[in-house]
Amino acid sequence: MTDDEFLLKLREAFVIEAEEHLHALTSGLLELEKGADETRRTETTETIYREAHSLKGAARAVSRDDIESVCQALESVFAQWKQNPAPVAAETFDVLNRAVDLLARRLRLPDAAVATADHAEITDMMRQLGGGSAQPPPAARTTPAPAPEPEPPAAPEAETLQLGGAVRVRMAKLDSLLRHAEEMIGVKLTVGHQAAELHALSGVFAAWRKEWAGVRDITRSGLTAQSPAALAKLAGFLEWNQDYMRTVEKRLTTLAATAARDERSTGALIDDLLADAKRLVMLPFATLLDVFPKIVRDLGRDQRKEIALHLDGREIEIDKRILHEMKDALLHLVRNSIDHGLEEPRVRTAAHKPATGSLTLAVTQLDGSKIEILIADDGAGIDLEKVKAAAVRAGILSEEEARKLDEKAALSLVFASGVSTSRIITEISGRGLGMAIAREKVERLGGTIAIETARGAGTTFRIVLPVTLATFQGVLVGAGGQTFVIPTVKIDRIKRVTHDEIRTVENRETIVLEGRIVALARLSEVLGLPPRAEADAHIEVVVLGTAENRIGFAVDAVMSEQEVLVKIIGKPLVRVRNIAGATLLASGSPVLILNTTELLQNAVRLSSAPGRARPRKAEPAARPRSILVADDSITSRMLLKNILESAGYIVTVAIDGVDALTALKTHDFDALVSDVEMPRMDGFDLTAKVRADKKLGELPVVLVTALGSREHQERGAEAGANAYIVKGSFDQSNLLEVLRKLV
Repeated sequence: MTDDEFLLKLREAFVIEAEEHLHALTSGLLELEKGADETRRTETTETIYREAHSLKGAARAVSRDDIESVCQALESVFAQWKQNPAPVAAETFDVLNRAVDLLARRLRLPDAAVATADHAEITDMMRQLGGGSAQPPPAARTTPAPAPEPEPPAAPEAETLQLGGAVRVRMAKLDSLLRHAEEMIGVKLTVGHQAAELHALSGVFAAWRKEWAGVRDITRSGLTAQSPAALAKLAGFLEWNQDYMRTVEKRLTTLAATAARDERSTGALIDDLLADAKRLVMLPFATLLDVFPKIVRDLGRDQRKEIALHLDGREIEIDKRILHEMKDALLHLVRNSIDHGLEEPRVRTAAHKPATGSLTLAVTQLDGSKIEILIADDGAGIDLEKVKAAAVRAGILSEEEARKLDEKAALSLVFASGVSTSRIITEISGRGLGMAIAREKVERLGGTIAIETARGAGTTFRIVLPVTLATFQGVLVGAGGQTFVIPTVKIDRIKRVTHDEIRTVENRETIVLEGRIVALARLSEVLGLPPRAEADAHIEVVVLGTAENRIGFAVDAVMSEQEVLVKIIGKPLVRVRNIAGATLLASGSPVLILNTTELLQNAVRLSSAPGRARPRKAEPAARPRSILVADDSITSRMLLKNILESAGYIVTVAIDGVDALTALKTHDFDALVSDVEMPRMDGFDLTAKVRADKKLGELPVVLVTALGSREHQERGAEAGANAYIVKGSFDQSNLLEVLRKLV
């Protein structure tokens, strides 16, 4: 192994170790910030001091000077705290948390990159703290943020919740796995013996063919024409053949019995081996829960909200693959609770509630195969009228349909893509995608998600998930000449009906179950497959759903029920409609597993009467959209103009708010993208004047600025901006996504 290869392996180990140190640093800072008692504060300070020191030494060993310098500054601060355990200002914790975030970002870089201005600023501020100053650090500069470090393109929140590429496993789990793996040696020998037996049997038939060749001519020319010697030879062969076939039959019977016995023992051994292997990838929920205190702390500080986070069920183990899939969904739900649910202290106090909001993230074991995740807040609850209004704006339903919705149906709109009650689009909310993504993730894992809410009392999300991506029972059905699997747990019943039992109600086919009318859909039609000619007198119907939400799906055939092992479909097929995964049959043939939730939704849309269907408003595709960009910086104008023109927009630029307002009144534009800090007229005043103008009042306005505080975002919303993008976290895909939503 060369020195470079050794250093590469050393750095891989360093990343795993560093992540543990960073987690300990984060937990310790959060505990100190909450105000631990003197004894606990001393212990925690000593702990984080040692963590910073250990991380510094590890960074030095792999030549990561950039990380070592930050750790050195952290170590100096913690050493000062040990000598002078005085109360620490909240702003100081902000700086230290920024330092830990900086370490996490740089840890993901392949090697020690050149330190940026942000790196120098944070280390300088920490050196001032470590020099003995008990005062808060200098206020952060209001100048535009420095150029971002060369990070991978993943979103910051997704990076924060990475579960890592390595896990620690208890020796007891490995011992059990090794024991079962060693027992597979016996299986290997048995299979080898059976293969040898089968090979020997093939030789037996070769001997039989040789004997048969000696008497075949006798039978062809007729027995009456044969000599006594020939007939005696044939009689001898038949007697020999009878004994020979008995021997073959005995050997085959013995081999079949042995194979059946081996099948049972091998099946049990494989089940045990699979169970042990699954336990290897079972991680405690703490792996995911422990990252939320830092996330909640940062979001709470950003939105000026006091939040008490309660975590429960950290010790419950779940499949690592499910944890990985659920991280984004839980993040969306937690951010939703903080942004939309929990109120600011003054609002809570006015409503006679504690100033500090409560957010609970708890995991409970329901049985051996399922868990429940609860995300609950004691905030304002969900305003269903706002939800229905947002759904109408998104074109999901009409105003008349919205008025007819009951509470349950209105609440389900929360999960519809494009529905958001946020009055402005920011990095945290407003795009109407978070809840839709959360539901999609849960359902693709075979789980369910439900909402409970009460105005003024809060909102609770309940997610039920399998403990592991294990095998499940599925029913094989045929439709459109293909075979599919439907999870047995999702099937209400399977019923055979005659053509006469199918009735048409309001232009929809229906059947009657237990005295109730149930809609009937053709599975092949829902899947977009050619229907099969119905020659049979009966039709097989698979009923999905529960209670009042049942739909029957007519299939070509119901074949059998069997154990199914899910194969998750990767890119680019991961978003194929109506498909949840794939599996292999015993014959080796691949079949697709159907997503029952999407099937039910698409069946409802397909069965809607033509009069109820509302076609989407035709867009003049031939006319490119025109965007006005207002920014006093020539560099920013050129950057935005290049990004938007590359995306197909026609772009006009203005040097400030006055110039932009003049352009808006003399030309037609589809949207305005504006900076905030500009001479003569800033972006806030420009937005307010646009909203006050009858002709321009509905024009989409996107503010792109370096002012990222909560106060500035609220001021933008009050002025009437549709979206607020901070340059410090600017990503051109965010801007283009927002414009696609607004224009």
